[in-house]
Amino acid sequence: MKQKSIRLVIWFGALALIAVVVMQFFWINKSIQTQNKTITIQKINLQIENQQFENRVLIALTSVRDKLISLNDEAAEFYLDPVKQITKDYFVVSFYDTLPPKVLENHLIEEFKQQHLQEIFEYGIYDCFSDSIIYDKYVGLSSNDDLNESSSIKGVQYKWDHDGHYFGVYFPGRVDPIISLPSEMSYSLGISSVIIILIVAVFAYAISVILRQKKLSEIRNDFINNMTHELKTPISTINISSDVLLRQDITDNPERITQYAKIIKAENQRLESQVERVLQLAKLEKGQVKLNKSVIDLHTMITNVCDTFEISIQNRTGVLNLDLKADKYDVEVDPVHITNVISNLLDNANKYSPETPEITISTKNYKDCISVVISDKGKGIAKEDLKNIFEKFYRVPTGDVHDVKGFGLGLFYVRSILKEHDGDISVQSEPGKGSTFNITLPIITTHG
Repeated sequence: MKQKSIRLVIWFGALALIAVVVMQFFWINKSIQTQNKTITIQKINLQIENQQFENRVLIALTSVRDKLISLNDEAAEFYLDPVKQITKDYFVVSFYDTLPPKVLENHLIEEFKQQHLQEIFEYGIYDCFSDSIIYDKYVGLSSNDDLNESSSIKGVQYKWDHDGHYFGVYFPGRVDPIISLPSEMSYSLGISSVIIILIVAVFAYAISVILRQKKLSEIRNDFINNMTHELKTPISTINISSDVLLRQDITDNPERITQYAKIIKAENQRLESQVERVLQLAKLEKGQVKLNKSVIDLHTMITNVCDTFEISIQNRTGVLNLDLKADKYDVEVDPVHITNVISNLLDNANKYSPETPEITISTKNYKDCISVVISDKGKGIAKEDLKNIFEKFYRVPTGDVHDVKGFGLGLFYVRSILKEHDGDISVQSEPGKGSTFNITLPIITTHG
C-alpha cells in the first residue's frame, strides 16, 4: 500500500471514530438529561400525590370528628384547630370526651372509603386522665389485608402536647418510593461505550500494525536494493574477467590469465561470504545455529582481530588504541562467531569514521563478566535511530547518499550471537561525536 493511501485510511478512520465518539457523547448527555427530567417529574408527581393523600385524610378526619360531635351534642365552635398533621403519616384529632373505640373505627373506615383511601392504618385513643394511649388497633381496608384482632403495630402513636382527649391515626404503609439518582449512563449506554472503547483500541492497534508493516516493507526494500547493489558489483567484475579470459589473444599471456583467475576467485568468495551471512542469520532466527564453544583468551582474540584492521586504519591515517585492563579474560565461547562480533564492531567503527579514524578498544571486569568497549569519533547515531539499529535489515537513513555499503545485518547478528552466549550489548552515541558499543560476556571463574 502506498504511503498516500495509508495516510488516507488513517485520516478517514480517525474521522469516523471521532464522529462515533462525539455522537456517543451527545447520546449519553441526552440520556442523562432525560433521566434528570424523569426524576424531576417523579418528584413533582410524588409531591402532588402526597398532598392529595394528606388533604383526603384531613377531610376524612374532619368528617369523623364532626359526626362524633353531633353524636355527643357538643359545640363545634369550641374546638380550635381540631385536626392536625404531626408527620407525613401521623394525624391527630382533638376531642373533649371519651370515645367508644368501635364507633370511632367504624366512622374512620366509612370516611376513608368515602375518600378512596385504601391504606392500612392504626388508630389510638388518648385519655387525658391517665395520660396514656388507652386503645391501639391496626386496621386493614382492602380485601387483601389479612388482619385479626391481635394484629397491631405498637409504639407508633406519638404523644401530642394537648389538653384533653384526642385520637391519632397512623399510616404505616406511607413510605416514599425510592427515586434512583441519575447515573452517568444507563446499562445499555455503558455497554455501547465499552464497545466504542474496544473499537478505538482495535483501530489504534491496527494502525500501529499497518505502520509497523510499512516500516518493515521499507526496510525490506532497502535491504533488497542494498543486496542487489552488493551482488551486482562482484557479478559485473566476474563477467568482465570472464570475457577477457575468453579472448583468443589472452592465451599468449599466462600472467594475465592468472591475474583474472584470481579476480574471479576473490569476487566469488565475496559472493559466497555475502550469501553465507544471510543464511547464517536465517539459521539464527530459527535457532538452528550450533555453537562450538571452547575456552579462549579474549585479549588474544581482540589483538588478532585488531591486527587485521590495523593496516586499513593506518592507510586512512587513523589510529587504533588498545586498552586491555581486564584481569580475568578467559571466556567459553564459539571462537568463530565471537571473532565475527568483534570484527563487525571494528568494521563499523572504521566505516563510519571520518578520513582519520580514531578507535579505542578497552576491557574491564565487573562481577563475573568482562566488558569490551569499542568507541570511535565518527558520524554518531541520532537518538531516534538508536532503538532500531539492532533490528534486522535496519540501516540509519542517509537520504540519497549511499557512501557506506551493507545489508543492515551486522548489528542484528552481533546481538543475536551475544544472546546465544548469555552476553549483551549496549550503545551510546551522539551525532558528530561518535559511538561507543559495550559488549559483555561471562568469564570463566574457575578452572577444572
